[in-house]
Order: sequence, then structure tokens, then C-alpha cells
Amino acid sequence: MKASENVFVLENTLKKRGKIHTNKWDKYLDDYNNYIKEYKKHYKNSQNGDEISLSLYPYMLVKWEDLRNRITRAYAKKCLTKKQIKRVIKINMKNN
Repeated sequence: MKASENVFVLENTLKKRGKIHTNKWDKYLDDYNNYIKEYKKHYKNSQNGDEISLSLYPYMLVKWEDLRNRITRAYAKKCLTKKQIKRVIKINMKNN
């Protein structure tokens, strides 16, 4: 292969890896958004005395903290795009 062909292949490979990486974090953000909705539902139900939600609530709290920490670490390592960062802020603002 010529040097220019090597550069072209390398650039395309890096673009694909970046796209896959971005898609992975988009999926994590989807999960985070859905989980927060579910968490809030069980939180409200547990306050109303629902025994099932009351028993699930501590486990959901731990899982929510894990998801939040994962996203925080991704932000610190600059793994998230600007669009994804805006999405995290929007999710957090909407669900507070």
C-alpha cells in the first residue's frame, strides 16, 4: 500500500471507532434517562407506602449512583460530545 492509502485507511478506522464510541455513550444516556424515570416512579410510590417500591428503592438508588458516576467519569475523561453533555444536563434538569 502507498502511504496515502495507509492514511486513508487509518482515518476511516478512527472515524468508525469514534462513531461506535459515541453510540455507546448515547445508549448509556438512554439508559440513564429511562432509569431516572423509573427511579422517580418508585420513589414516589415508596413515599405512598407501596411495599414493592419501598423494597426496590435502595437497590435502585445504588444503581442510579453507579450510572451517574459512570457518566461523570466519562465527562472527566472527555469521552462525551458536546451534544451528549447538553443531553445529560437536560436529563438532570428535567428530573430534578
